[in-house]
Formats: sequence, C-alpha cells, structure tokens
Amino acid sequence: MGKGQSFCRGQIALHGKKPVLILALDGAVCLVAKLYLPRTARHRSDIDRSETPLLLRNTIVRAGDLLRCRVTDLRPMADGLLCVGEDILQRVERAARREMECQASEQLPAGVVRSTWRAPRWGSCGRKIGGVPSE
Repeated sequence: MGKGQSFCRGQIALHGKKPVLILALDGAVCLVAKLYLPRTARHRSDIDRSETPLLLRNTIVRAGDLLRCRVTDLRPMADGLLCVGEDILQRVERAARREMECQASEQLPAGVVRSTWRAPRWGSCGRKIGGVPSE
C-alpha cells in the first residue's frame, strides 16, 4: 500500500503495534475497535472472530473499547489484504450500541431504576425444607 494508503470499512490495520478493526471512516478520522487475544475473563461486549482469516483467527473484538483516531496513525496489516465480512461488522456495531446503552444506565443516580434484589424478611430462617409446603 505504501504512501497515501487507503483504508476501507472492515479492514484490519495496526494502530501503533496493536491490531484494530476499522468500523467507520470519515475523511481523515476513523472509528476502530481493538482486537485482543482470547482470555478467560470475558467482557459483555466481546465478539469472537473464529470464522475470519487464519492469521487473526484467535482474536476477540471488544466493542466496548472503541477508539477514534486519525487515518495517518494507522498502518496496513498484510498489505491491506485482511478484511472481515459485513456480518461481523454488524455484530460489532450491535454490541457497541448495546454496551453504550448499558454504560448509560449504569451512570444513572441511585434510586432511578428499581432494583430486583429484595432483602430477606426479619424473622425468616430461609427456605423451608421438609414438611407440608403450606405451613
């Protein structure tokens, strides 16, 4: 690709030394999602990429970790040949939207959203085991 490289949506590039997935391009600025190696600790916004190119098959796209960067900060990976399909891009966008909604609801002050947790009743010894259930 060299000087004046052009990137497209769905292409995998390097931002610094880390691989990223390009989600959107707008002139000189782009929106990218970071790629991580699979770990035991998973986040709710992780998207598995097991059906993508062999070079980055065992990676996870974290949709909650989006980054806005300049196109000039990106470098092509594998001469710009690594791209993902539109279905994976749509899954990442849905997960990013869902993650933003979850983060917004977590920022609400206490008492706005009613909790489903109920404290135990005073004098209750817990669930009754044995005997007639109507007692």
